[in-house]
Amino acid sequence: MIRKPLGRGLDALIGGGDGENAARPREAGPGVTMTPVAQILPGPYQPRQSFNPERLEELRRAIESQGVIEPLIVRRAASAADGPRYELIAGERRLRAARAAGLETVPVIVRELNDRAALEMSLVENLAREELNAVEEGRAFARLSREFGLSHDQIAARIGKSRPHVSNAIRLLDLPEPVLEMIAEGRLSAGQARPLLALPSAEARLSAARRIVEGGINARGAEEIASAHRRRNGGASHGASHASDPNLNALVEELQRALKRKVRVVRRRGKTPGRLELDYYDDNDLTALAAMLAAAGSRLASAHQ
Repeated sequence: MIRKPLGRGLDALIGGGDGENAARPREAGPGVTMTPVAQILPGPYQPRQSFNPERLEELRRAIESQGVIEPLIVRRAASAADGPRYELIAGERRLRAARAAGLETVPVIVRELNDRAALEMSLVENLAREELNAVEEGRAFARLSREFGLSHDQIAARIGKSRPHVSNAIRLLDLPEPVLEMIAEGRLSAGQARPLLALPSAEARLSAARRIVEGGINARGAEEIASAHRRRNGGASHGASHASDPNLNALVEELQRALKRKVRVVRRRGKTPGRLELDYYDDNDLTALAAMLAAAGSRLASAHQ
């Protein structure tokens, strides 16, 4: 069943219904060009890796019947002997379905974009359609941070998500690859997987993930599994030992608001030193946290002089 009607095909709207498909692009409206699919190359910044075969088949049938209504977004690539080449930025599903439907040309809009802007546009388009799984999303965010030096705040501002959403998505990538495959395949949700990050080893995380999937355990149950594991391994003091101390709770909350990250206080036992633990998400975030703490320390030292 087709999920949404796509309206009349562009060929019907702009003419050219004589079946001819010229090798060179032809205009299809303001800013839109009909371009041979053979001249459109895969984009290296496509964040989406998995495509639902059933939904792709639905789209193929719709396109075969009515054409491609929404143009693809491309940027210019190096030309070949038989004409120009374009690199796909947004519209991977439409291009795949158009090829499967036997279309020789598709409507495109050509944009002048650098690599970072190309990745951002591909990411935003997929997020807007809710077509990325949590692993694809996290890897795209991590790529923006790693390759283009963007902070989590900057990524959040560019894609219209909150900073915690970005940070949590990137943190999921710390899970073992088999667990990431479960998430990508839809067998494990991000909410079920996130508590596993509290477990100390890859083996423990994978074992818990398998238990959650096999038992159909929900996100709350996943949190209980992680908490039980920490209690068995003497980790209950991490963030839980001060639950009955309102003053310490208030201090932790104040630190979390100021530092914009998870803060845990591990109370000392006997002569064992206490610890203050701060989360960080990547090298850029660690550098920013160190600078923040150093600046706070300098201000504190100045105030006491």
